[in-house]
Amino acid sequence: MNKLRPFTAATFLLGPVIYLAAEAITAAAWKTPRYSYADNWISDLGSAKAGVFQGRELDSPLHVIMNAGFIVQGVLFGIATLLLSRTTSGRPRTFTAVTGIVTMIGYILVGTFHGSLQAQQNGTLPLHFTGATLAILGGNVLALVLGIRWRKTPQTRLIGLISIVLGAFGLASVTALFLTFNAGLPSGAIERCSVYTIVIWQFAVAVALLRNRAAFGAPRVAAAGASASD
Repeated sequence: MNKLRPFTAATFLLGPVIYLAAEAITAAAWKTPRYSYADNWISDLGSAKAGVFQGRELDSPLHVIMNAGFIVQGVLFGIATLLLSRTTSGRPRTFTAVTGIVTMIGYILVGTFHGSLQAQQNGTLPLHFTGATLAILGGNVLALVLGIRWRKTPQTRLIGLISIVLGAFGLASVTALFLTFNAGLPSGAIERCSVYTIVIWQFAVAVALLRNRAAFGAPRVAAAGASASD
């Protein structure tokens, strides 16, 4: 893992950077009406067709950039978590890898199938919402569960606490989003609270990987086995 540490950290950093850049560029190009970070959902930026959907007027001229951002973020998230899974063994290793892949699939679905009136009409809207659910739940659950595990070790206690707070807040936010849907609240801002927690977690893990080399080494079981064989 030590040799792959810079690459693992880089994938954790690059994904959210590309994702946030794609979001900012696409939102800035949305002129009529102006895109609202508070009221518009993130996936509105990826809508390939202009029109009214769920009461929101959509017109995203650079939707290709946003959808590419979703897909790239997902692929890099999957790669990063697969590499991260190598720092442990057994069920935690399997959980990390599988949850990372599930989250990756979610992002790819969101970037491939858009949330729009056209999607509702052609029957692909459920695929979009399935992708969003997998991505948001997958990323936040992974942060929460790994945080609980990391908190038990002194070297990873800080990143563990950060992960727990981010994962729990993200899950609470997505729950609030569903409970307050069509309640007149700024749903775009609430949705972002459940998505940006994943982005922040990726940055935090990247920093932890680079700063705390001793904490993210080879799996203990593997290391013990190697010692015994010597």
